[in-house]
Amino acid sequence: MKLQLSVFFSLFMFLTMFAMTEVVNAKNLSSPNDTKALADEMVSHYINKEFTEGMAAAKPHWPLPQVELDNLIKTIEKQRPIVDKHFGQAVDSELVHEQKIGDSFLRYYYLHKFKNHAIYWKITFYKPEANWVVNGVSFKDNLDILYK
Repeated sequence: MKLQLSVFFSLFMFLTMFAMTEVVNAKNLSSPNDTKALADEMVSHYINKEFTEGMAAAKPHWPLPQVELDNLIKTIEKQRPIVDKHFGQAVDSELVHEQKIGDSFLRYYYLHKFKNHAIYWKITFYKPEANWVVNGVSFKDNLDILYK
């Protein structure tokens, strides 16, 4: 029941690399608690199929041009019917893992639970200087990385 999401992953990588060139334009997230609160808000929207709203919450902290963000939202929305068909109705979310690299990167993994299966959202933040910025958002249906 594995979906092929390689197109989305490729788009995600391109947008992440592009975002790195514009880091100085992002607004402030001053602490890890701020990043966690934003990630929670984003996932809450995603669970409710509110992708535009979830990305809008991230936008002030994510230095992507609006056209690139719009394309990312469209890609996610196009894949949503496939996910719904295979996995059923969304039922809940759960923060399952946090990672960090030194004092510069934070990453949160959330399960997006459906009646028949789950996907996970991976939300990454980067701290180039004093404040955090969104560095990437992706989802996958292969949960192997989450097993310890």
